[in-house]
Amino acid sequence: MKSVLTQISNQYASLSYSEGLFADYVLANRDQVIHMAIADVSESIGIASSTIIAAVKKLGYSGFREFKLALASELLNPAGAWKHVPDSKEPEGTSTYRQVVLSNIAALEESLETMKYSLIQDVASLLLNAGHIYIFGVGTSGVLAREAHDFFFRLGLNSTFLEDLHYQLLAAARLKEGDIALLISQTGINKDIINIAEKIKETGQTIIGISNYMGTPFAKYTDLLLAPLTMLSTTHDNNFSFRIPILCIIETLYYTISEQMGEKYQSALKANRQVVEGSSVNRSV
Repeated sequence: MKSVLTQISNQYASLSYSEGLFADYVLANRDQVIHMAIADVSESIGIASSTIIAAVKKLGYSGFREFKLALASELLNPAGAWKHVPDSKEPEGTSTYRQVVLSNIAALEESLETMKYSLIQDVASLLLNAGHIYIFGVGTSGVLAREAHDFFFRLGLNSTFLEDLHYQLLAAARLKEGDIALLISQTGINKDIINIAEKIKETGQTIIGISNYMGTPFAKYTDLLLAPLTMLSTTHDNNFSFRIPILCIIETLYYTISEQMGEKYQSALKANRQVVEGSSVNRSV
């Protein structure tokens, strides 16, 4: 689908007067619109919410939420962010690898400046004391969710990760008092994870979010958010985003929880080692 701003430009002549007012408002306040409810936009412009729905449908979107997600994706993906400019002296075939490596290094360096360890400690404490940890992630974020489950499971924490989206939605609707929801979204603009977050909100249980980016639609659903970066990556196509910063957060949570566990961590570690040693091939063979 074409960009939101391109769609507005192409379809502007076909919009009614009131729909045009909405288009003008978006163009003038695009950074604010992605965080606004449809009722707030309607009140600000002085038009009916139904007019806004009609306008976004003319632009090719199923509803206002899909329109906002598309706009957020576009606005949070400025050209050139973290991209390495190849040196003309670099050997042929190395520039792509260098771009990937240096982009990840730049992202990690930014995370060192923005991530507050005190917040990680708070999240670790909530996870450690949770009755049950339900972990959610869709698509490539699901791979990271599986990684988080593996870390917590090794610590002996009660955690569940269901790979099927429908089962995740069912689990989200069934959270009870004492449960903690840990949601992972690399980009923060995936509609499926936002649907899951909305269902969890209805249960009133705590949502911890892990994402690469601040200020996304996903962020507003979280009670605590671990997100180190300020803008979407342009190194990756189709919002396939950084994994390494999130993996660093997950691993840091593992070590922080282990510190808070005290002697219980040694028991969990001993149990893990016994299993691993029993299934490992003797190196002397």
